[in-house]
Amino acid sequence: MLCFPQLVTGAGGQFPIKRRAVRRTLVNTCLDGTTVKLADGGASSVEWELGVTGLTAEEWGALASLFAAVEGRRGGFTFLDPADNLLVWSEDLSQAAWVKDAGLELTPGIADPLGTTRATRIANMSATTLTLQQTLAAPGGYQYCLSMWARSAAAGDQWLFRSSGAGLVRKEFRTLSAWSRLVYSAKVQDASETVSFGLEVGAGRTVEVFGLQVEAQPAASMYKKTASRGGVYAETFFQDDVLTLTSEGVGEHSGTVRVRARVQG
Repeated sequence: MLCFPQLVTGAGGQFPIKRRAVRRTLVNTCLDGTTVKLADGGASSVEWELGVTGLTAEEWGALASLFAAVEGRRGGFTFLDPADNLLVWSEDLSQAAWVKDAGLELTPGIADPLGTTRATRIANMSATTLTLQQTLAAPGGYQYCLSMWARSAAAGDQWLFRSSGAGLVRKEFRTLSAWSRLVYSAKVQDASETVSFGLEVGAGRTVEVFGLQVEAQPAASMYKKTASRGGVYAETFFQDDVLTLTSEGVGEHSGTVRVRARVQG
């Protein structure tokens, strides 16, 4: 999988990051002078302007290698938006993107830590541990951070995990009656082109969750709600014919990288 590289720190970008949505409207002028306007969903896109400073030779080499592999503006690659939640339907766990084991009961409309009613109660009525997870078409070997708020009437263990070709890695947390944000960051050596994230619910346990989020970076940032569109863009292209960076010293490079992703609707 060709994917925009992470920095050696595991971050997906540096600030400032500029992002804008581009939409096109088709206008047809009739003979009587009236106009008909229609949205052209096939022309929608998202553009990013990424400022990079202090890049090491390794970081610059990874960026230059991707640019060469896609032949500049010609070929596409996957881009993980550094300013967005990579998951889709972050608050609607009933959607098909979320794969849940039979035996998990979901109850939406629960009071959440932000003072609204967008949390979900997850009850495991079986005699074994069950999982709820979502799979992303993203590199398995990148640094990711999974986060969510959780609470349970009875104190108990809660597990967050990520899995890919290299296997499953997980972390245990203790949930109490008050909301707390659970954050699990991990990176593994893995060449897989998909990676899954989720939670395990123990036998007979009930837990309330809110704000599930995955980011391609070492730590969690402010929660971002998503619906059918998450932060994984499979059709992304460089916007410039030449990748220009300035060398400010030994192992220190800076510049601006502009990329554009196609989106539907």
